[in-house]
Amino acid sequence: MRLDEYVTYDGTGLAQLLANGEVTPRELGHCVEQAVAAVNPTLNAVIELYPDALKALPETASAGPFLGIPTLTKDFPIESGRPAEFGSRLAQGFRASSDAVYWQRLRAGGLVNVGRTTSSEFGVPAATESPLYGATRNPWDPARGVAGSSGGAAAAVAAGIVPFAQGSDGGGSIRNPASFCGLVGLKPSRGRITGSPNANAPLLGLATAFMLTRSVRDTAALLDLCHGPDAGDGYEIARPESPYLEAMQRAPKGLRIALCTQSWSGVRIDPEVAATARSTAERLASFGHHVEEASPSFDYAAFLEAQKIIWAADAAADMPAMAKRMNRNLEETLGATVLGLYRWGLGLSAAQLIDALAVYDQVTRQIGRFLAGYDLLLTPTATIVPEPIGTFDPNRPGIDQDGVFDDLAPKETFTALFNATGQPAISLPMERSRDGLPIGIQLVARFGREDLLLAVARQLEEEVASGPGIWGQGGPAVHAGNF
Repeated sequence: MRLDEYVTYDGTGLAQLLANGEVTPRELGHCVEQAVAAVNPTLNAVIELYPDALKALPETASAGPFLGIPTLTKDFPIESGRPAEFGSRLAQGFRASSDAVYWQRLRAGGLVNVGRTTSSEFGVPAATESPLYGATRNPWDPARGVAGSSGGAAAAVAAGIVPFAQGSDGGGSIRNPASFCGLVGLKPSRGRITGSPNANAPLLGLATAFMLTRSVRDTAALLDLCHGPDAGDGYEIARPESPYLEAMQRAPKGLRIALCTQSWSGVRIDPEVAATARSTAERLASFGHHVEEASPSFDYAAFLEAQKIIWAADAAADMPAMAKRMNRNLEETLGATVLGLYRWGLGLSAAQLIDALAVYDQVTRQIGRFLAGYDLLLTPTATIVPEPIGTFDPNRPGIDQDGVFDDLAPKETFTALFNATGQPAISLPMERSRDGLPIGIQLVARFGREDLLLAVARQLEEEVASGPGIWGQGGPAVHAGNF
């Protein structure tokens, strides 16, 4: 298979070729190698490929729906024995000690992990510009960033290296890179993707793992493969009534959709971003859905303060353990952003953490009541288009916890809320700015209703995807298909 052919297929399309015997997993692996060689020197999205995994790719399709398709995982602990350095000098050389259970399910479905992608340091900073690996650049404009923390995954998928890649989301870390790189990025409901074998849901319930893709059908198929609890999880989310691939194809009618372009944080929304949300609302109305402007009411300042406390408490607990394991001086090896958050976390009390969790409980009730009156909420994903590299330099000296979250605000104003409340949310690549940069919108559903998100996403995809490239948006400037 030629590289310019490979990049035209999503994962489902490649699986069909594999099933028909028109291509082999080993050929696909060769395409991944070629794509990395072509675009990674510019983008810095892939840290490394695994020669043993590439060599082991078979000449015939393997088991599972994805039949041996190579993919990439984030620089976090996902697959046993693989490096997991969190984009940090503190964790350099660390390796995962066990498989994530959801990854076991994806692997059983035919996915093969052939390398790892860049992340912001420990998933905290607003930009994938880590002390260990430097800046990851946007395929649409290499002078621009890719957000964080799953920035390498987003750049790799957008540039055609792989059809989809693994990421994780603790405040928008799948959705914002998806928005910045013109991709589909789903954050599932809390508990939909188990955090086993460790936490039931990581980061005190805020974080979840999943995949960034180029198509809704890939998103649905991947969710079908890996959703569901593991033995010992503290709670079990209700299973979907039917496979997501089936639910995706049932176009809903007459939904009540709230449109919100009111910045909850007070950060200014780029007019092109707001216009994209409004034009998406018009498209949804043209499908027969009822769209009205409405916003949930909650205390954003209290929510943000609680978020700071929870993230800082997590850093204060985790960083010393990593320093001890790697026998390194934490103060000398952590980047400025994570170090500032860690230092503040050391001074927090148990009572402050309990109070922060209580704020999250209250906000969760408020958002739940709001969504009881609507089927979906439509917002921008980020408030800005991709910013120039270095705008939110995570390694500038002296940054404190307030500075950390000031940097995050342009990207997390609309996303982090739903990590707190647990509802599913998806970023979709609806338009491009006058400078050709991707602009994503976010749809949020009631808890457990990924099926509805995917069905509406598919309605939008069918409407806009008749043109070339991802969702009819054309192709990025740096793309494997150009080589």
